[in-house]
Amino acid sequence: MRHSTQIFVLLTALLISAVGFTQVRKDYQQLDSYIDAAVDKFEIPGLAVGIIKNGEIMLANGYGYANADTKTEVDENTVFGIASCSKAFTAACIAILVDEDKLDWDDHVVDILPHFQLYDTYITRELTVEDLLCHRSGYETFDGDLLWYGTDYSREEVVSRFRYRENPYSFREQFGYSNLMFIIAGEVIREVSGMSWEDFVKEKIFNPLGMKSTTTSNTGFSPNMNIAWPHLDGEVMDFINYDNSGPAASINSSVIDLLAWVELLLDKGAIEDTSIFAENQYYKLVSPHTVLRAGRAEKIDGRHFASYGLGWFLYDYQGMKVIHHGGGLPGFHSKVVLVPEDSLGYVILANELGGLVGAIENKILDYHIGDAEKDWASLYLDYVNKGKEREENRIAKLDSSRIEGTKPSLELNDYIGTYEDKMYGLASVDIVDGALSVKLLPAAELLNSPMTHWHYDTFSIDFADPFLPKGLLNFHLNGYGEADYFTIDVYSPDFHFQKLKFERISE
Repeated sequence: MRHSTQIFVLLTALLISAVGFTQVRKDYQQLDSYIDAAVDKFEIPGLAVGIIKNGEIMLANGYGYANADTKTEVDENTVFGIASCSKAFTAACIAILVDEDKLDWDDHVVDILPHFQLYDTYITRELTVEDLLCHRSGYETFDGDLLWYGTDYSREEVVSRFRYRENPYSFREQFGYSNLMFIIAGEVIREVSGMSWEDFVKEKIFNPLGMKSTTTSNTGFSPNMNIAWPHLDGEVMDFINYDNSGPAASINSSVIDLLAWVELLLDKGAIEDTSIFAENQYYKLVSPHTVLRAGRAEKIDGRHFASYGLGWFLYDYQGMKVIHHGGGLPGFHSKVVLVPEDSLGYVILANELGGLVGAIENKILDYHIGDAEKDWASLYLDYVNKGKEREENRIAKLDSSRIEGTKPSLELNDYIGTYEDKMYGLASVDIVDGALSVKLLPAAELLNSPMTHWHYDTFSIDFADPFLPKGLLNFHLNGYGEADYFTIDVYSPDFHFQKLKFERISE
């Protein structure tokens, strides 16, 4: 399924024999063929992979299509959304500010952003810049992400509204992956540097590394760019704008550009004779700060320890330290991996979510330092198929829970009105074409749906966002028999609809 230019840059004849040269080339061609076949197995529209070893690009290939409709081919310069792989850039920006003596890691956020406030006053007072980057702030994984997903909120408003989300854990008690904390880190960068996060990361990192195809927004791409479009089940989808998630998830880049970033990191913050950030800052970024549970991973591939640094996940494999981060947003999946002790780094970019990226990640790692023959694609394909079975069972269980022969407690007109969740904002319930309809106003284009009676005062919904499954909206009636609030039950591991409570504020 490969349709693009292949690049194989190998060690020079001065360093290895002709026999060795042939063997290395053959091996990477084998790996290339494996990846090509895996793309077909997983039926992913497009993939790009880049590998750097001992300072040389060994592989930089595209497979499949950037756009399944136009059949535009993926190559090493195709630009993908890299989602949470953006976080490492934001952490590096903070390191640069520390280098410039404009900031310290243990500075309190509230001293930099005077209006900053979280639900817990103790966390508000004690949260440091370092805490922002290592997922230990007391929140559950993905708490508050609906504030930025498809909404018209600015970053400032996203941060301001997050104060209403109660933290379920104690401060620094355990790991809880937080996009919101990285958005706050972007606000710290803006306040301290006097530059927007976008301008700062471009001036301090993109430009010095020659990352000419890398952007901080998926709007306004240059006409000459080869852009990977998001896909769902092989079909091309529209882009969703994530600018307000910027420091956490909005960067777009190519394999070639990201290999320059990887090389910088393998060289511990310097490129040629230019230091982007000091070596001690590099070690700060890739040292453990928050401990993770590694039990499940140990069963899969023999890992023993796992932790989070500052913008990076860390674990051990075959006696070596692996530094990595993944990214996933609707229609995009990414991975950046570093193995400094093996002088190895690699990048994987896909334009559809799925198990392929994880399979290729582990295959490349094993190819270099583990079992080179292990068939990770088949293993991950089995995971994917089992996941589909679980989803089918979930839907069947939901369908079987429906109570037949019921009707709403109220006339449809008695449900309409304006509702509000204190953190998220406003929602409207109206009658459209004779049926109830709901719209979450901050993300009105994505989160709107007709409502079909399910049972009692529960209605089924199917948001306009194609990446979300169908769900249920439940009205609660007060003691006077009036609809006073509603909740939403949409199954999503990424967005906590179940935590929202929309209280009626007007009819």
